[in-house]
Amino acid sequence: MDETSVTAEVHKLIDEKISAGVVVVVEWAAAEILAGKNELQGDDAPFYRVCTFKEVCRIVKRAIGKYDATDTTDEQLTFPGFKHLSKAYPMTREGQVVLVPVTKCTKEELLARAEFLDEMAKGCRAHARELREYVSARGSEAA
Repeated sequence: MDETSVTAEVHKLIDEKISAGVVVVVEWAAAEILAGKNELQGDDAPFYRVCTFKEVCRIVKRAIGKYDATDTTDEQLTFPGFKHLSKAYPMTREGQVVLVPVTKCTKEELLARAEFLDEMAKGCRAHARELREYVSARGSEAA
């Protein structure tokens, strides 16, 4: 087994949880992935379990990150009937980032996400404006 297959297993678990309307907590997802893999034996087994748990948590966090805001949404992550609305969003609840199915997000969480996207759009427009200003000021110095 390699990281690619572990990542695929993590994505499958997350997809199943989101489809079932379950909030994904990083540590719970990692524990579920590792639950059927307790074949480590010997004096060093606890060490390897700790390290493995942390590594699987890292992979879960990276998978959850795919649901974070970008200018486009991967078709596999979109809520049916929409082009941009995600099936789930990373939200901070009780001090930790969790992946919440859009159907389980509160009105306040969704409106805060919308505000965040509006602010991101302002920053992107300002960045584009500065690029154009720079090109204009630079003139024909460089091709």
